[in-house]
Amino acid sequence: MAAPLLVLTDFSPAADQALAYAAALAAHLNTSLVLLHVRRTSWLDPETFSGKIPHLSEGEIAAALALRTAAVQVPVRVEVASAQMMQATREVIAHHQPQLLVVGKPDSEAIPDPLVHTTSLDLLRECRLPLLIVPVGSTAAVPPRAAVLSADDYPVQLPAAIAALPRQLLAPDAVLTLVHVVEPEESDSCATAHTRMLQAGILTGFEQVRPRGVRHLEVAVGIREAAHDAQADLLLLLARRRSVLGSLFHRSITADVIRHATLPVLALPATE
Repeated sequence: MAAPLLVLTDFSPAADQALAYAAALAAHLNTSLVLLHVRRTSWLDPETFSGKIPHLSEGEIAAALALRTAAVQVPVRVEVASAQMMQATREVIAHHQPQLLVVGKPDSEAIPDPLVHTTSLDLLRECRLPLLIVPVGSTAAVPPRAAVLSADDYPVQLPAAIAALPRQLLAPDAVLTLVHVVEPEESDSCATAHTRMLQAGILTGFEQVRPRGVRHLEVAVGIREAAHDAQADLLLLLARRRSVLGSLFHRSITADVIRHATLPVLALPATE
């Protein structure tokens, strides 16, 4: 059986949707789930720093987990931790060696930018795993039948397992659109971006790759509009180390796209 998918849950509607999405994806991949609950920790919860997160007893936590796993049709292992979220997540990753980390995203329009960006930064930086963000309310198909890959002209390196992940996640007949978004005065040719993605191995196995150049004043908005036009079920982003390690992450395209996403986003950590 393939490596499992790790799902974080705080029992919120967004986390429940992420679990349902991950379960369907695990069935497609013929793999299992690891469901992690960290006590008094909520991913992207606006109350994280206010002290208002409700404390659940061990019995309440066990009941909430049992309720959720009962509806899952693939093998699932439950983990409960009392450590800080990042520490607990790293420990579970080290033990189970998952191929993917799945989290739910609430309606982040009402959540302060620093919290959205810092949490995304921490997960990508600390875990160094592909991060799948499932927005609450998303109706995207599983497995995805259409995906958009945002690419640029810069060289990128991906571990072989990460480069192969998009092809494994998508339906066999899925269509991949390679989108190259530039500012209006720049060339929107996809030739170099296509070559970079071929070299990185991310296009291997795709029979249909549709290049699309887009000119837009705001790159993140251009990416989202291209995904909408392509009727995409999944948006693929490359999370470069300079974005996840640098102090300017809060202004990065990756962070902006994640914040406003209405369809699942898969962020692939690049080694460059």
